[in-house]
Amino acid sequence: MSAAPARALVVDDERMNREVIVANLRAAGFETVTAEDGVQAWGILNAHPNSFDVILLDRRMPRMNGMELLTRLKADERLNHIPVIMQTAYAETEDISEGITAGAYYYLAKPLDRRLLLSVTEAAIADHQRRLRLQDDLDKRTTAMRLLDRGRFRFRTLDEGHTLAVALARACPQARHLVAGLSELFTNAVEHGNLGIDFDEKAELVAAKRWRQEIEARLDTPRGRGRWVDVQVDRQADGVRFVIRDQGDGFNWRAFDRISPERAFAPHGRGIALARRLAFTSVEFNDAGNEVTCWVASGGNDAQAETPPSVTCTEAAVISEAPPETVSEEIQLARTMQMELLPSAQSLAEIERRLGVRLSAHFETSSTLGGDLWGLQPIDDGRLGLWLADFSGHGLTAALNTFRLHSLVANCTPVADMPAAFLAEVNRRLVGLLPLGQYATMLYGVVDLVAGSFRYAAAAMPPPLLRRPDGQVVRGDGAGLPLGVSAHAVYAERNIPLCPGALLFMASDGLADSMALDGNRLGAAGVESLLEASARNLGKDTDAVLAPFLAQIQRPLRDDLTALCCACP
Repeated sequence: MSAAPARALVVDDERMNREVIVANLRAAGFETVTAEDGVQAWGILNAHPNSFDVILLDRRMPRMNGMELLTRLKADERLNHIPVIMQTAYAETEDISEGITAGAYYYLAKPLDRRLLLSVTEAAIADHQRRLRLQDDLDKRTTAMRLLDRGRFRFRTLDEGHTLAVALARACPQARHLVAGLSELFTNAVEHGNLGIDFDEKAELVAAKRWRQEIEARLDTPRGRGRWVDVQVDRQADGVRFVIRDQGDGFNWRAFDRISPERAFAPHGRGIALARRLAFTSVEFNDAGNEVTCWVASGGNDAQAETPPSVTCTEAAVISEAPPETVSEEIQLARTMQMELLPSAQSLAEIERRLGVRLSAHFETSSTLGGDLWGLQPIDDGRLGLWLADFSGHGLTAALNTFRLHSLVANCTPVADMPAAFLAEVNRRLVGLLPLGQYATMLYGVVDLVAGSFRYAAAAMPPPLLRRPDGQVVRGDGAGLPLGVSAHAVYAERNIPLCPGALLFMASDGLADSMALDGNRLGAAGVESLLEASARNLGKDTDAVLAPFLAQIQRPLRDDLTALCCACP
C-alpha cells in the first residue's frame, strides 16, 4: 500500500500567490488546503490539528499576520511539531532571524522559485517525519516506565543524567516541565555534589567557556569515576516522589532555594529555584544539601462543561494600605500612583454594560510596597481579558515596573485574544526594559462568553482555580518561564471550560504566602479549601466570596495581595 500524499496548508492573503504555490505543490504530488489569513488558518488548524505535514506561511497579512500565527502554533502542543516555512517579499536578515527564532526553521523569499519551493518543502516534511518516528520510538521505550511502581537508578555523567531525566519525565504528569526540573537537579548533583564545583568556580568556567571541559576532566579522575548519583522513584496514588542523593559533601542550597532577583539573568544559579517553582509540587533538601526529595502531585487540570455560560461579576476594588507614618513619602506617592493604575469603577461599569459581566477584586499593598498589578482587557462584545502580574522585589523599583507593565499591556491589544501570544509579546518588550536581575510573573486569560471557556497562559504564576457548583475545585496550571528572563520564551495556551454556577478565581502568590490567623502559612491547599467553603455564597455577590479570604489573613502583609473572582450564573 502506497503512503498517503503529504498535505500542505498554504496561508497567504494574495490570491495569485496562493494559486501559484498550490499549482506547483499539486504538480509535485502534494495535497493542499488554503487560507486567506492567519485567522482563517487558525480555524482550520484548530479544527484539524493532525491533518497537515507542513505549513507555508506568508509573513504580512491582515487580521493575524504570519508571526502572530506562528507564535500561536508554537504555543499549542497539538500543533507545535508541524514545520513552518515562512515566505515573504521582505527577505531581510532581521526578518529571517526573527522567524527562525520564533520557530520557522525554513524561509523562502518572494517571488518564489519553483525548484527551491519544492526542495525546501520536501526537506521540511522529511525532517518532520523523522521527528515523528523518533517520538514514536521514544513513546514505545518509555511505555514500560509508566508501569513503574518503585525503582532505583544511578548515573555518573551529565549525559546519563539527561537520558534518565527524559525517561522518568515521560512517565509522569507535566513531562515538559518535569524534565527540565529533573535535569537541573541531576546536573546539580554531579557538578556541585560529586565534583565539588561551587558557584564562583562555575562562574569562572562559564565565562571562560570551559565548564563542560572541566566537568569531563573531573569525571575522568579517580574521584569522578568512583562517585554516582542515586535516584529512587516511588509512585503513589496521588503523585510521584523522587529522592536524589549524591556522594559529595553537600553545598549551601539555602542560598539558591528561591529565585534571586540579583541572579535572575546570571548564566547559572537559579536552576533549583526554577525547578521548585515550575516543575515540582515540593522540593526539600536535607541539611547538608546532598539529598533532595521532590514531589509531583498527580491529577488533571481540565474541567468539563456541557453548556456555555454567561459570566457575571460584581464590582469591588478594595484597597487597603499600611499606616502613613510607617512608610516614607516616596513610598506613599508610589503606592498612590500604583493604585491609580487599577481599573476604575467607571471602566468596570462600562464592561458590565457591554458584556453583562461583574467583576470582584481585592488589591492590598504590603508595608514595603510590592509589585502586584491587575487589569481588564475588553476584546469584543463576547470576550474579556483578565490579567494579574507580580514583579520581583519591593519598594520603588517594583512600583516602577508596574507602571512599565501597564503601558506595555495597552500596546499589546492586537493579540489580546491570544493569551500565549499576549504573554510572549509582553515578555519580549520587558526583556529590553527591565533592569538586570528583575523579572515578573503573570497570568493572562480570556473569558469567552460564546465558547464557554477560560483560555489562559501563565508565566510562573499561581494557577487559576475554578470552583464548580458542587464545591469541587479544579486547579489550572501556572507553569511557565517568568517574564523578562529570555526574549525567546514561548508560552502554552491552556483552557478551563466554564459551566453555569462556577466561580473563576485568580490570585497573586501574596495570598498563599500570607500567614493565616492560626499562625500557619495559608498555602495553596488553604486557598483551595477556602474556595471550596465559599460555595455557600454561590448566590451572593462575589464580594462575599472574597470576604472569607480577607478575614483569614494576618496583617501587616509581607507582600502585595491581589485576588480576582468571576462568577458564572
